[in-house]
Amino acid sequence: MRTNIKRISITALFSALILVTTAYVKIPLVLGYIHIGDIFIMLGCYFLPMPFCLISAALGASLADLVAGYVPYMPITAFAKILLAVFCRIALRREKVKIWEMIIYPLIGSLLMVVSYFIFEGFYYGWAASIANLPMQFIQPAISIPVYIIGVYSFTKIPYLVSSRRELAVSLTKKKRKKDKIETSVDTGSEDKDKNV
Repeated sequence: MRTNIKRISITALFSALILVTTAYVKIPLVLGYIHIGDIFIMLGCYFLPMPFCLISAALGASLADLVAGYVPYMPITAFAKILLAVFCRIALRREKVKIWEMIIYPLIGSLLMVVSYFIFEGFYYGWAASIANLPMQFIQPAISIPVYIIGVYSFTKIPYLVSSRRELAVSLTKKKRKKDKIETSVDTGSEDKDKNV
């Protein structure tokens, strides 16, 4: 119970950080805008296991579009940020993070995010405008990924944050193992019953 409350609290915290840094710390473009909110999506993946990091990414970023007046972007933003968070979380799935994974996986997630926005803007504004806006879309990952890597390595030097992250991850793993054990016992019981018949 205590861990669940802590996990939900951290999810809410990162949702708020993503919302504020996306809606209010931004540079408008011809189509949409660039911002520093992705840094907090990536950092949230350090602390939060799935699906909580996906919820904070989608909720914070799509609400930022609402606040900033980019309502048509809300659905594609939720989808694109979930893709980004999935790959960032994969990079941080181990207790000891690896630098090459922290570069490669967020790059893949960022590329998929940019492609998602490119396709949306192509249909919504026209392909000429979407192509013209495409180079600017890469500024955001170019800033976010280095800051995220520095941030994660800084966090790994703070014992409280490391233990907090471990606590959140371990409790979820135990829950999954317990569920798998129950399913296995149910399957075994069914097989025994079939043999008796």
